[in-house]
Amino acid sequence: MAEAIDQEARPSGAGRYVSERGPFEIFDNTRITPPGLKGPVDVEKTAEYFEHSALAAKYGEEPVRQKIAEMAESIQGGAATTVLFSQNVPNGMSLVHVWFGPNFPLFAHSHPLYGDCLYYVVAGEAIMGRKRLGPGAGFFVPNGQPYKYTAGPAGVELLEFRAGGGEPGTPGMKLDEHSLDSIQRLIDRARKHSASWEAPEHIGDTAFRQAELDFS
Repeated sequence: MAEAIDQEARPSGAGRYVSERGPFEIFDNTRITPPGLKGPVDVEKTAEYFEHSALAAKYGEEPVRQKIAEMAESIQGGAATTVLFSQNVPNGMSLVHVWFGPNFPLFAHSHPLYGDCLYYVVAGEAIMGRKRLGPGAGFFVPNGQPYKYTAGPAGVELLEFRAGGGEPGTPGMKLDEHSLDSIQRLIDRARKHSASWEAPEHIGDTAFRQAELDFS
């Protein structure tokens, strides 16, 4: 996270250059935040986390809540989010590192509350349909647009850039899967690959796993 910097580290004239988002700041490299512990999930809390009204209108509230909880339980241990930089001011910027384990199936979702999002692949691969995005590639997601991808065989690490907020009063996490069958397929894929999910210690470590696969 950003910290106050000493006078020697401050660029010349830095005090004169302050944007609406704040003054000059430096943030340090950090270890990747470990994934949460595996275990039973709270059905009610998990379902409330995702906006799922479209699915509930189609299948009924209770079946959808149960399926969302099953999905959440199946993907435990496969993702880690590490906040690198965040400005808690209107129109502030943020930078987040995200890791997904080998073959992790990210569900279709959107987050209209948080604004536009720009992703940059650091290591591994993000597979979107027939497109395989490796290190140096990325994609831009306009606010509220649903998207999904699958991590490559070594997993994937991405940097997530955001600047400014989205639409107030909208969901922070909206589930955009169109059927319970599609969620079940995601659950099945997650269970198939979950044994290989082990978060790296430092940013970029997935590249070593990729190298081992390339030369095996």
